[in-house]
Amino acid sequence: MKRYFVLILVLLSLKCTTNSNSKYYGDIHIKLPKSGFQKLKGKYLYLIDVQSKATLDSVLVDKRELQFTKIQRLNLNPLYLSIKHYDVYNGFKGLRPIGFCSELSTQNHVYSLFYADETSTEIVVFDTAKLEKSWFNGSKQNAPYFKDLVLNYPEASNPFDKKIHEHNKNIIQSYPDSYLILKQLYSYKQFFAPEEIKKLLSYFNPAVKQYDLYQSLQNYLADNKFFDTKYPSFINFENAKGEKEKVSTNNQSVHLIVYWASWCLPCRKEIPELKKILAKYSDAGLAITSISIDGNKQDWLAALAFEKMNWQQLLAIDSSRMQLNEHYAINAIPKSYLYNSQKQLINTFTGFNSSLEETIRNEIK
Repeated sequence: MKRYFVLILVLLSLKCTTNSNSKYYGDIHIKLPKSGFQKLKGKYLYLIDVQSKATLDSVLVDKRELQFTKIQRLNLNPLYLSIKHYDVYNGFKGLRPIGFCSELSTQNHVYSLFYADETSTEIVVFDTAKLEKSWFNGSKQNAPYFKDLVLNYPEASNPFDKKIHEHNKNIIQSYPDSYLILKQLYSYKQFFAPEEIKKLLSYFNPAVKQYDLYQSLQNYLADNKFFDTKYPSFINFENAKGEKEKVSTNNQSVHLIVYWASWCLPCRKEIPELKKILAKYSDAGLAITSISIDGNKQDWLAALAFEKMNWQQLLAIDSSRMQLNEHYAINAIPKSYLYNSQKQLINTFTGFNSSLEETIRNEIK
């Protein structure tokens, strides 16, 4: 979010009132410093909706204390606003924002944007002469913005990074009604597995369900209702020759797809058991594909040479890792997915599970 370090706003101390059933946003009260009033006297201040760029209201600067009132509410979202005036700069006339300071900021920034809801907003405009103190009092929606709080998203190679999860969890739980934090989650949604989005949404207060972005996230998750179940034939992996290759789509009776890595000791211990199972059931229609999530291709190739697995071997590269993160919950390995001949998921197994062979045997009878 861009901040403007320009002349402008200073806030007036007035009583904050709230009314969640109001058809209007809270009044916005402005106090201009003496120097700012002299410069703006006779001009208009315009209240701008940053998202739609629409002018919501205007007021003539004929005194130092001004206000915008009865700003109609079209939905339950907070408004993201700026207050501007016409000015001439380098020979060009244009709208310039007024600025203000916030005690919540640790960087001594001058801000020109703010959130507004049913709470009254009080702004003492920034004084370029620095003779009068600027401040802001308004919606609690502004706190994460003024504190520069930002959600982090994980690397494709580690979609369930615990440190990042805890960082994001702490921010959300500190500001569980925040529209800004919800907006960040929506903006970064493609970097999170749907399972992680659901967890993060659970840390918000129920009040956020009134925001359009919450419903947009629910719609996004609904579109992923087959999360962690799809047969992954839509993803391009890489084979040992460096060629793009997809998971086999032959009509096997059952197809076991195993996600693993060369550095994963339980994965390596599982391989001899997989060899036994394949030898026992391959003639009955069992096929296996192993997909490595190794970050180092040479480590993967070395493991292939050592293990000598005589079934399809694929490597998840950066682009395919992104798709795996989006469509699957591979938060522990080895993890196996067993599909029937119609490419429908029969079951998943995390770690080597003794019930795997029994499940395969029952399916191919």
